[in-house]
Amino acid sequence: MTAKLLGRVDGSRLRSLALTAAVVGLFAGLLAATFASVAGEPLIEDAIAIEQAKAAADPSRPASEPLEEAEAAEVSRGDQRWIGLFGAYGLTGAAFGALLALTAHGLRRGRPDAARRVLLAGVVLAGAFTVAPWFKYPPNPPAVGDPATLGERQSLYALLIVIAVAVGLAATIVSRRLRAAGWADHRRVATIAVAVAVPMLVAYSLLPPAPDPVVVPATLVWRFRVASLGANLTLWAVLTLGVGWLVAEAARRADTDAADQQSIPSLA
Repeated sequence: MTAKLLGRVDGSRLRSLALTAAVVGLFAGLLAATFASVAGEPLIEDAIAIEQAKAAADPSRPASEPLEEAEAAEVSRGDQRWIGLFGAYGLTGAAFGALLALTAHGLRRGRPDAARRVLLAGVVLAGAFTVAPWFKYPPNPPAVGDPATLGERQSLYALLIVIAVAVGLAATIVSRRLRAAGWADHRRVATIAVAVAVPMLVAYSLLPPAPDPVVVPATLVWRFRVASLGANLTLWAVLTLGVGWLVAEAARRADTDAADQQSIPSLA
C-alpha cells in the first residue's frame, strides 16, 4: 500500500506535487488546530471573560441590553472551538500545501533535488506568512481590539506578508546566482542574511504600529501570541517535512526500481 501511494508522488510534476502537498497540508492543519485548541483556546476564553466583565461594569450600557446580544447573532463558541477552528486550519493547511508545491516547482531551475526545493520553499513561506508578520503585528485574542479597525489591521498584516514573500523569493534568486558564481557557502549565507534582514528592518520601521491598544493583561496576550505562533509553525513544519519526506522517498524508490529493472537482462 505504501509503495503504491509513493508511486503516485512525483516531485517533478506540479500536479502530483500539489495534490500530495494539499493532502499533507490538510493533515498538518488538523494537527495545528489540535495544538491551538489546547494552548490557545483557554486563553481566548479568559480574554472573553475579561471583556464581558468590563462590559458589565460599563455604566453607559443600558440596563436592558443583554451582554450576549452581540454574540447571539454570531457563531457560538462551541462551533468556533471545533468546527470553525479545525475547519479553518484544515483548509488553510491544504491551501498552504498547494502554495508550497507551486513555489517549490518554481524553484526547480538549478535545483534538481525536489525534496530540497520543498524544504527551501517551506522555509521561505513559513518566514513570510508566519514569522515576519508576527514580529510586527503579533495576533491578539479575538476579544481584544476595536472591530472598526479590523480592516486596517488586516491590510497592514497582508502588506507585510507581501513584502516578506518578495524579499524571500528575491533572496533565493540571489543565492542561486551567488552559488553559480562560485561563492563560498559562508560568504553566500552571510550575504543573503544581510539581504533579508535590511529590507525587513526597513519595512518594520516604516509601517505603522498596530492601531489598537491592548487593555487586557500583557501575560495573557503574550501567551496567546506564543501559542498562535506555535500552532502556525507546527502547520508549516509538518507540511514541509512531510512533503519533503514523501518526495525524497518516492524518488529513492523510483531509482531503486529503475536499477532493478536494468539488472534483469544482465542476469538472464
